[in-house]
Amino acid sequence: MIKQWREKIKEKAKSFFRHGYWTDPVIFFSLVLSVLANAGIWAALLFTVEVVDRPIILHYNIYFGVDSIGDWRNVFIMPAIALLVFLVNLILSRFFYYKERLASHLFAGMGLLAQLLMAVGVASVIIINF
Repeated sequence: MIKQWREKIKEKAKSFFRHGYWTDPVIFFSLVLSVLANAGIWAALLFTVEVVDRPIILHYNIYFGVDSIGDWRNVFIMPAIALLVFLVNLILSRFFYYKERLASHLFAGMGLLAQLLMAVGVASVIIINF
């Protein structure tokens, strides 16, 4: 019985990834670059953030100065939000692929843009604090 379930899951996975969505070059490269950018954000934080007792600067604005201060763990919320935005854009992009291809490409591109902007934000937090 377990073997039947495994076979069904394998068939579903194969049919899911045989979809034309995954072979579209714009979609594919946007998704791959988004995953790499998010992995880079996580890696940069894991290698640079130190456990400290003092609060750290989470956001800095050139007009008003320091806007947000928090615990060192709060830095990891930023890549988690970026990952959530990526997943929502991935789902929406896959949903609209056969209905409106341009919207699908825009969702995939905006997922990449969100990752890159979050990388800039995380880099600034790292530069300011560590």
